[in-house]
Amino acid sequence: MLSKMKYIKIFKFIFLLFFCLTYCNIALSNYFDEKYKKAGISIDENHYKKALLLYEEILKDNHQIASYKKSRIFNNIGYCYYKLNELKNALNFYKKALDVDENFVVCLNNVAAVLMNQRKYKEALPHLTKAYQSDNGNIKVIFNLFVVNYYLKNNEYALNYIEEAFNIDENYTTKRLKKKNISTNEIKRLRKYLKKIKR
Repeated sequence: MLSKMKYIKIFKFIFLLFFCLTYCNIALSNYFDEKYKKAGISIDENHYKKALLLYEEILKDNHQIASYKKSRIFNNIGYCYYKLNELKNALNFYKKALDVDENFVVCLNNVAAVLMNQRKYKEALPHLTKAYQSDNGNIKVIFNLFVVNYYLKNNEYALNYIEEAFNIDENYTTKRLKKKNISTNEIKRLRKYLKKIKR
C-alpha cells in the first residue's frame, strides 16, 4: 500500500502538471490572439504581405487551431492574395476555408468576387446563392447577386435583388452602382422603374 506521503507527492505532481498544461494553453492562446490581431491590423493598413507572414506563423506554430478560427485564417489569407491580385492563390485559400466551414458567408461571397473579377458569372452564382440562403440580409451578397444576374441577363432576378439592396442600405447600393460606372441618371431611372412595376 502507498503511504500517505506518497499520495501527497502524487497529488502535488498531478496538480503541478495540470497547472503547467493550463499555463501553456493560456500562453499559446495569448500568442495566437496577439498575432491574429496584428495580422488584422496589417490588412486594415493594406500591408498584405506582412499579414500573410503573420498568418503563416500562426498556422506553423499552432497545430490545434479550432476549426472556426482556421476557416477565418484561410479566408483572410485568401483576401490578402486577392488584394495582391494573386487570384489563383486567393481561390485556393478561400476553398480551404470552405472545406472547414462550407456555410461561411463572407468566404462564399469572396469566392464569388474573385470569379466575378474574372467575368465567370455563372460560376459565381451558386456561391452567392448559398451565401444568401445562410444570410439573406447580407447587403454585399445581395448586391453581388444583382450584378451576377444582371450580367447573365436574368433581368427579373437582377431587379428583385437590386430592389432588396436599396431597401436594406440605399447609400451602400448607390455607391456600389456608381463604382460599376452606372450614372446617377441611370440609377434614378432604375428606381422609377422599380416603383412602377411594384404597383
